[in-house]
Amino acid sequence: MNVFRLCGDVSHLVAIILLFLKIWRSKSCAGISGKSQVLFAVVFTTRYLDLFTGFISIYNTVMKVVFLVLAYATVYLIYLRFRNSYDSENDSFRVEFLLVPVAGLSFLENYAFTPLEILWTFSIYLESVAILPQLFMITKTGEAESITTHYLFFLGLYRALYLANWVWRYHTESFFDQIAVVSGVVQTIFYCDFFYLYFTRVLRGSGKMSLPMPV
Repeated sequence: MNVFRLCGDVSHLVAIILLFLKIWRSKSCAGISGKSQVLFAVVFTTRYLDLFTGFISIYNTVMKVVFLVLAYATVYLIYLRFRNSYDSENDSFRVEFLLVPVAGLSFLENYAFTPLEILWTFSIYLESVAILPQLFMITKTGEAESITTHYLFFLGLYRALYLANWVWRYHTESFFDQIAVVSGVVQTIFYCDFFYLYFTRVLRGSGKMSLPMPV
């Protein structure tokens, strides 16, 4: 554990809590992509199956359980508790275009051809693209509430901090996880335009972040 990994975990947790509290307090999931949240729930489920096969530390176990609980609680709020406010019309990204290639790649590129390893690899690849339905939804509607953009910012910060964590581990432990690093770089790239808009528009006091409407 190093400071980059710890800050990355905290940033990730803050992002998920922000989103959950936004939905719970406003009693609305307007502007939130349910598809992205389902994909993240799938990511955590397939990645944390090792909860049943081994023990690393109290911290590790608690964080995994918290992420799983919050992910499924958020999906519950979107699709059941506050489903009347869910904007399914604009949440129209075709997730099969993500799931099929990711599943195929996880079978072709992994560290060991075993069920747990393939599912872990699948989770890494899927996480790198799971935010796309949310970004697509923002682009389609042309704007996002500040709380939603804060959520996306902390998610992007989490990935950036994990990149720093991998650089640190490479220099101090000679550790390099090619699958995780490449997927993390891809995911961070997806946030680049968003980061620019976040700093130039949201942090300057606008309640919402407006984007160019698609033609």
